[in-house]
Amino acid sequence: MERLQGTPAMVPVWMLTVAAMLSIPMTAGSAVAQETHAEQTFDLIGTVTDEAGQPLVGAFVRLADSDWGSLTDGAGRFRIPKVTRGVLALQAELLGYETLAWKGTVDAGRELPLRMTSKPILLEGLTVVGDRFDSRRRAVAASVRWFDHEALATSPQSTALDFVSTRAGLYRVGCRGSFTSQCFMVRGRVTEPVVWVDENPVFGGLEYLASMAPHELYMVEVYGNGRGIRAYTPQFMERAAETRLNPIPFVLF
Repeated sequence: MERLQGTPAMVPVWMLTVAAMLSIPMTAGSAVAQETHAEQTFDLIGTVTDEAGQPLVGAFVRLADSDWGSLTDGAGRFRIPKVTRGVLALQAELLGYETLAWKGTVDAGRELPLRMTSKPILLEGLTVVGDRFDSRRRAVAASVRWFDHEALATSPQSTALDFVSTRAGLYRVGCRGSFTSQCFMVRGRVTEPVVWVDENPVFGGLEYLASMAPHELYMVEVYGNGRGIRAYTPQFMERAAETRLNPIPFVLF
């Protein structure tokens, strides 16, 4: 067939019909695939309680073999977004309780109840050590503010330094000629706070706190309007509870 220059080639009608028929299932199939993929993920919502049904605050619920998870709030509720449908394996961890391993299927829109088993001896040890820390705070001749693991776990602040600054009402300013670039303004004076972590002094302590999320700490004490800060990790508090630690006497310089 001769084709005139500048004139489009003629295509048989039956070829156009076949092409149109083939294009329909391809388009529909793509839309169905996208919709199916969207339906395969959902937000997993649940609650964590103890044996008595009391909500547990600050428990970390995560997908097994993953760091993708959520902390329980003041009502013991957690939310893990974009969970894939199917069989799920979860772990829940909280100091003073046995690590919970759970496996099963969950439907979207239904809350998953999780119940953790306590370690009575460890919980008793935490109470004993907590009372001893409280006695030390009362013995210090300076103002003291302290925050427990529930306050830290439910904090909206992104770093431990932001938490301390906000909750203790401390004003941050720049430092010069010191181990840290940040200081507090205490009674009109630029003051570099002394920071201890797990009873050990940390140089450049505010930078250390800035590198941690609030929930990575179990307890924080703020002395002398920000002149001294003591922070404790869950790992340290677990050892302290097991050994019934007597905190060392504290002197604010």
